[in-house]
Amino acid sequence: MDYQNPKPSNTILHTEILFYIREDNSIPKSMLYFIKHLTADEQQIVTNSPLYVSLLIAGADGNFDTDEKKRIVELVHIKTFTERFELQNLYKNLNNDSEEQIRNMISSLPENTDERNTILSELIARLNDIFPKLDASFSVQLYSSLRQFAVYISTADGGWWGISAVSDAEKAFVKLPMLNPPVH
Repeated sequence: MDYQNPKPSNTILHTEILFYIREDNSIPKSMLYFIKHLTADEQQIVTNSPLYVSLLIAGADGNFDTDEKKRIVELVHIKTFTERFELQNLYKNLNNDSEEQIRNMISSLPENTDERNTILSELIARLNDIFPKLDASFSVQLYSSLRQFAVYISTADGGWWGISAVSDAEKAFVKLPMLNPPVH
């Protein structure tokens, strides 16, 4: 590293956005690049998908536990810096007002657990039609991230270090059976 220029040599600063240059000298693209060609409705499905997954898992047992809601907010925040670059914007956009978005979504969903689970499952399943429209690598990353997120949310409700914390209702959805692995 050049001490006169503290930036690492593998980065460039362009219009106040830091891009990391890969070993093959390509610049990774953000989530916005991968979804800009989708319809506004499809973009909304993609950008809200972590919250749909979270609410499906957290509310599968009939109630939205305070610990689960807190854990959703924490996990969204954690994903802003632990997720692959291409998906970080997805979580950064949610991180800005995730508590309010969660409250609004919960209040707009039916109180009946089966109806709510059906609506959320259908919203998540819409990704199956969107995946083929996305870059193959990006769709696989999104799919994996959502499945991982579901597991994290399912263990938020207690147990001893999260062991045996997953309720039977959550177990039915934790693997996101309505979501097919992307095939290109």
